[in-house]
Amino acid sequence: MIFMLERDFTSISICGEVVAGLPARSEEIEPECIAVDLSTIGISPTARMFALRVRGNSMIGAHILDGDTVVLELKPAHDGAVVAALVDGESTLKRYFMRRGIPFLRAEHPKYPDIIPARELVIQGVVVAVFRKT
Repeated sequence: MIFMLERDFTSISICGEVVAGLPARSEEIEPECIAVDLSTIGISPTARMFALRVRGNSMIGAHILDGDTVVLELKPAHDGAVVAALVDGESTLKRYFMRRGIPFLRAEHPKYPDIIPARELVIQGVVVAVFRKT
């Protein structure tokens, strides 16, 4: 006998791309959605979330690859969180850190330098899940 568990999937909008490399302008993509069972990733159905496609390889040490889709939650970032951020108006996907009151971003690939904003750092969302096509 096979038992099927009923799942409650939520549709999350894929709002564009985020560069996992040096900060750059985000590219528009055709509107898409990803269906996610929120209970499997520990997110409340009332959470504010969106998704982005990843372009680049600066986060390979965090197992986020070019072509992956990341689901982000709109919430404050904690030290070490993987975030989508606007750095001086350009978008990137990196780890967020705060040292001596100064925010900066760090890649998970040794060829990329730390990023310290010249003017502004805006956290767009905190990564709560990564999906990969197989």
